[in-house]
Amino acid sequence: MCEGHGHRGHRGFRGFGRRGFPSRDVWVERLEAYREHLEQELKNVQDVIERLGRSGDEPQQTGLA
Repeated sequence: MCEGHGHRGHRGFRGFGRRGFPSRDVWVERLEAYREHLEQELKNVQDVIERLGRSGDEPQQTGLA
């Protein structure tokens, strides 16, 4: 057993901290922000798919010179 390190107990889920479980309003705010993030990621993926589809007949560039 490591000496000098006390038992800290259960810390709970990330982001809850010492104040415990977040309120409904905090959950809604976090989830809306997460949804916006996912929507942007989906747009980014769609852009890449479209670029790859358009460049299907062109030689691929690997970035290596």
